Amino acid sequence: MDAPLRPATRTLAFGDGLILAADDACVHLRHPWPLRTLSSALVGAGPGWACDFCNFHVDKGYAGEAPARDLAAWLAGRGIPARRTVAMMTAVPLSRLALEQAAAGHRRVLAAVTAGVGNAVDITAPAAGDPRLVIGTLNLQVFVDGHLTDGGLVNAALSAAEAKVRALADAGVRDPQTGTPATGTSTDCLAIAVTQRGPATPYAGSGTALGRAIAAAVHGGILASLAAGGEGGP
Repeated sequence: MDAPLRPATRTLAFGDGLILAADDACVHLRHPWPLRTLSSALVGAGPGWACDFCNFHVDKGYAGEAPARDLAAWLAGRGIPARRTVAMMTAVPLSRLALEQAAAGHRRVLAAVTAGVGNAVDITAPAAGDPRLVIGTLNLQVFVDGHLTDGGLVNAALSAAEAKVRALADAGVRDPQTGTPATGTSTDCLAIAVTQRGPATPYAGSGTALGRAIAAAVHGGILASLAAGGEGGP
């Protein structure tokens, strides 16, 4: 059984100080000034700017008909403005939070990951009749202390996705419906957040040191979070 997560606040060595506040219901990361973002989250979707990054826990039986509205209400209850916020939700206990760092020269990367594979999926398998429509179990928040163009942001997302697939392969995770190697879960969520400091670059893929740093942080974070929940294997 996962140990309860005690309320805690600390400052992480990223950018001008990324403040982490965590309890059983929410992991909240806050940067003192807005970061450039690209996200699939229900709050803060698409390209934008955000100071606050939240990952809320929900019960496995959560069946909210308006999850974005629920997220907005939970943010309001904590005094966090939805504007310039990226917020997602997961059924994974937040005690499994993994923080992994990597570097590419002067650029630093921090990945905040909550991972579970109870609804693992092979995205290349036929979808007909697939019943898995549950809340996400692989939530990735990737912070980059550097400067990326819009194309570079997309590159960073690709690097994170490739690293996710490799981590699941290394953990031996398979789609229980097909028996084939899983590529993710049915409702994964990703956010890339960049300080936009230093020279701009359009590249953050596998051919770059920055792309490799993103991949290292995501790969390590997923494996660490899965291990904390007793999921996956060598």
